[in-house]
Amino acid sequence: MKLLKRISLIVVPLVATLAFIGFLQPGHYQVERSLVMQAKPEKIYPVIADLKTWEDWTAWNKELDPKITRTFSGSASGAGAVMSWDGKKTGQGEFKFTDATAPTRIGYSLAFEHGKYLSTGAFILETTPDGTRVRWTNEGDLGMNPISRLMGRFMDRLMGDDFSKGLSKLKARVEAK
Repeated sequence: MKLLKRISLIVVPLVATLAFIGFLQPGHYQVERSLVMQAKPEKIYPVIADLKTWEDWTAWNKELDPKITRTFSGSASGAGAVMSWDGKKTGQGEFKFTDATAPTRIGYSLAFEHGKYLSTGAFILETTPDGTRVRWTNEGDLGMNPISRLMGRFMDRLMGDDFSKGLSKLKARVEAK
């Protein structure tokens, strides 16, 4: 009984402290990465807008999760195109292009675990003197859940590294053609 009392004297304050710290964290996260590519927006945009090409250039592919399965619905590309997936490492999710302005912007919504985690973002293609800057953005509301808010502190690192890898592979693909 003394052991249980000692454990509760440690665990209860620890959980309360973590919850308090979680509530102090921002309720929103934002991730953005960009890369300049030596290709015109008209050459880059179709690769991004066609979800069936994503296996070739995003970090979320069979290299990461050999068990991933994908299904496609809606439009062939651009606004209305939908990709759903299920995998051991990647979990379950749905990616949908919500708006498209060829060849400069394509917006999306992203849902994980049957809509439990939602976010939105965009690919923005800007002509620069050095080529085309492709910006990949994502943002989401973390709500009032202190655990989600604590995880929000790591979203930039978690998603940002994958965005950077994907943009590098996209660059190699569009510059090779």
